[in-house]
Amino acid sequence: MNRPLRVLNVVGSLVLGGTERYLSRIAPILRREHGLDVEICLLNPVGPLLETVKNDGVPILTMKNRRRNGRTPPYMVPLRLRDMVALIRHGRYDIVHSYLFHAEVLATAAARIARTPRIIISRRALYPWRRPAGIVPYALETLTNGLADEMIANSETVMRDVERTERLLPNIRGVIHNGVDVATFQTARPSTEGRLRMVTVGALADRKGQEYAIDALALVRQAGIDAELTLVGDGPNESLLRDLASQRGVSADVVFAGLSKDPRPFLTKSDLFVLPSRQEGFSNALLEAMASGLPVVATDVGGNAEALENGVGGRIVPPRDATALAAAIIDLVGRRRALPQMGAANRERVERHFSLESSAAKVAAWYLRPDAKES
Repeated sequence: MNRPLRVLNVVGSLVLGGTERYLSRIAPILRREHGLDVEICLLNPVGPLLETVKNDGVPILTMKNRRRNGRTPPYMVPLRLRDMVALIRHGRYDIVHSYLFHAEVLATAAARIARTPRIIISRRALYPWRRPAGIVPYALETLTNGLADEMIANSETVMRDVERTERLLPNIRGVIHNGVDVATFQTARPSTEGRLRMVTVGALADRKGQEYAIDALALVRQAGIDAELTLVGDGPNESLLRDLASQRGVSADVVFAGLSKDPRPFLTKSDLFVLPSRQEGFSNALLEAMASGLPVVATDVGGNAEALENGVGGRIVPPRDATALAAAIIDLVGRRRALPQMGAANRERVERHFSLESSAAKVAAWYLRPDAKES
């Protein structure tokens, strides 16, 4: 092949989700440093990351608007499929790589019809969070698996979960962890005395489990520890979480900071990062906290235990267990003088194993595999 490898990444939008953040960061590197002709197609051309990606020189493609009242009616699905087939044929892509359920269903079928040489799908969450519930989504997921050539998961845990719960998986499968640009994160200075400033970053939604962090805060304060918790993010559970904080008597100690395109200022002003999630694939928020030099208490879901070294950079605790979360926080407060060293160990670990450059290089190497099919 004399021309650069042409890759179309397909995703629903460029909102501030973990997958969207990751794609927005690696796509420019794949173009600039690895010579790949990467473009991104959005099913819905919205999101605060859209202009950022454009400014980084990545072409953004969009499809004809077939949505009605924010959704695509069933009778429009064949037209959406036709539109995607035409887009892929026109671009003459060597690879179509899609992210998240709806984009994967549409792009994989269209790429197969368009006879794209390589079709890649991704897995970035645990079952049952990675697709809508019901027999139809399950059937579509299984069909998509059968049509795809390759699959990339973002953690070993996610891949094991996929192999346990899905059918007709592509024979070519692998794991590429997310990465962050460590140099862009200012190092926090966890305080060894005074009020404990805790922070968590993520959508205020069921999968992120912030209610366990609020319950844990109440237990920590009952233990006589002066502490506060900042929630960075927005979402459907905000009113429920506010009510819970009031019921637990910690409203004055819980800060709802809202959605932030850049959570770094909140990280650098904190002493401890808490990740109480019910589910993760491989958490960007966790990597960002570690890159900021924060010690961490995180639940044992997804790839959290692959990223955080338990006992070195903080604690891994069972999910859905506010008591265990509080006990880990209280234990770290008892060793508070060690918090800066834990944070430093986390930053070093991210630099060594989970840099953005390393993750992008692994994606590029996957795309450029010598044993892969060529157009």
